[in-house]
Amino acid sequence: MAKRAAARRGQALVETALGTMVFVTILVFGIYFAEVGALTLKVQEAANFALWEATGHVQHDPREGDFQRRGAVAQAEAEANRRYRDFDGRSSQGGGAMTVQLAIARARSPRVVCEPRLPGGDPLIAGIRPLDANGGSTALAQAMTIQSPGMSCTASSALRGARIGRFLEPGFFKVSQRRASALFTVCAAGRASDGTCGGRFSVLLDDWGLAGVEEGRACALNIDNRRNCQNLDYHDWVQRVYQRNGGGGSAGSALASATRAGAGINEDQFFMSFRGEEDDYEQDIGASHAGNQTRWEVTPFRVPNGGQNYTVHRDNRWLGGVPH
Repeated sequence: MAKRAAARRGQALVETALGTMVFVTILVFGIYFAEVGALTLKVQEAANFALWEATGHVQHDPREGDFQRRGAVAQAEAEANRRYRDFDGRSSQGGGAMTVQLAIARARSPRVVCEPRLPGGDPLIAGIRPLDANGGSTALAQAMTIQSPGMSCTASSALRGARIGRFLEPGFFKVSQRRASALFTVCAAGRASDGTCGGRFSVLLDDWGLAGVEEGRACALNIDNRRNCQNLDYHDWVQRVYQRNGGGGSAGSALASATRAGAGINEDQFFMSFRGEEDDYEQDIGASHAGNQTRWEVTPFRVPNGGQNYTVHRDNRWLGGVPH
């Protein structure tokens, strides 16, 4: 009996040692995989940040005829690389790559790459490009230089487990645990192939609308080449399209002659005004137009000289609630 008891001494210690090796391995790799997951989400976040950052930059320059400018894509890519240099993204960290060391994982700064194009080329969505207007009419396309209909971005980072060590390499698990912590590439979208990320996120850019304070202002009627408009970008863009469509020819003077109106004014020139609430939806057009009425009113408005009163509120109404 004494010999049997002596033979069993130390069994618990051996089992504890064996179990500890398994537990420590699971613990170390559990921490490592959690860090890999968190860093991978940050790589994905960097690529998406670039997409949304681009939408906040100037997308067009009507005066120059630029539509969907490439510069917005380049600026967004540079900003994403600066902000996510340390994987944080909340503030710019300057330029250049850096190495980030967590408890186990070691990673290089995410590299964000954006292109001023969409995967597969131009999307077949009618109306997102000037050349799609009017069944392929070229007038609008000629008035603008289309630089990019959209953009696509990807991001990648190189990761590895830097503090795994070699405590199990004598062969206990027969496979080196360091193989599981070797250098590899994580991608914002999809998996890497030979260290290259092929998956991308994409977004359409710009529209035919206007943005910002300058492009939100009203525009007074310009007569005889006067420059009264406070929104020259929009005015000149519309005028360019008007001229590329033939400029109206002599239709204005012909109409003025037929109606015996327009004396002293070149009716074939380009006329344009747009007025909003700050102007009470009114435009002073001078005494030579519209039967010598000096006011031109847009909805909601009251027509003088016994005309029908249009007092419908504009709120939440199609085209301002104009009766028809």
